[in-house]
Amino acid sequence: MDLIPFIVGLGFLLVASIHDMRTREVPDLVSYGLLLFAIAYGFAKSIVLWNWVPMVQMLLGLVAMIALGFLLYYTGQWGGADSKLLMGLGALLGLGFGTIDTVLFLVLMLLAGAVYGTLYTLSLVVKEWKVFKPAFVKEIRRPLIHRLRKIVLVLGFLLVIAVLLTPFAEKTILVLLLVMLYFLFYAWLIVKTVEKSVLIKTYPVEKLTEGDWIQEEVKVKGKLICGPKDLGITNKQIAKLKRLKVKKVVVKEGIPFVPSFLLGFILLWATGGFVYRLLPF
Repeated sequence: MDLIPFIVGLGFLLVASIHDMRTREVPDLVSYGLLLFAIAYGFAKSIVLWNWVPMVQMLLGLVAMIALGFLLYYTGQWGGADSKLLMGLGALLGLGFGTIDTVLFLVLMLLAGAVYGTLYTLSLVVKEWKVFKPAFVKEIRRPLIHRLRKIVLVLGFLLVIAVLLTPFAEKTILVLLLVMLYFLFYAWLIVKTVEKSVLIKTYPVEKLTEGDWIQEEVKVKGKLICGPKDLGITNKQIAKLKRLKVKKVVVKEGIPFVPSFLLGFILLWATGGFVYRLLPF
């Protein structure tokens, strides 16, 4: 990646991350600003070098991330702001004709996101401990969870027996499997509890912003205004709620994910050269 797009991309992602952390939204000015710069830079580089490759790389990266962004948005995996940023980054990083920066970014973003998401969730547990603790106890006593715990315990017991009966060389793998089994189960349970007890909140309608995820259906005189099946509430729906004098709605807050974009982008700059040296082309 060239220095200029890195500096500009870093600036846009810093602003986007700060907004996402503070308000759970990213201004369109930031998302579209990054996209316009990336497109302009791709065309300008082709003109300066008198080579069509940078322009095509930019367009391929843009098209690939448009497809991925729409897929993730319409399957409810993340909001529109994340998808718009992804499009801009795809155009900025490019794809094909000797560059896989976009692919490397996605891999590094997911790795960084896993660590960031874990730390963020743990910070919510600590911050909301008085709310989280009774909710976790209630969740772990649910019949379905209780049955799953029994299954995990049985699998763990079988792995312990396998560790005792296998040669030393294979013990390490089995021990790792045992640790991962318990870690993944309780990590999933903690995340599930955080989603139910900490991230679901009642918002005044005046506080709603476009893209907020409505957790419970809002009906007025039997007519559905908005609900969890929507891909985020729209400004039109918010205006209708205000017009109908609806005071409060139940919203599911998400973990701000844009900082993962920033971390993945920085990791790409730091490690991209090393990765390319390992590749055969």
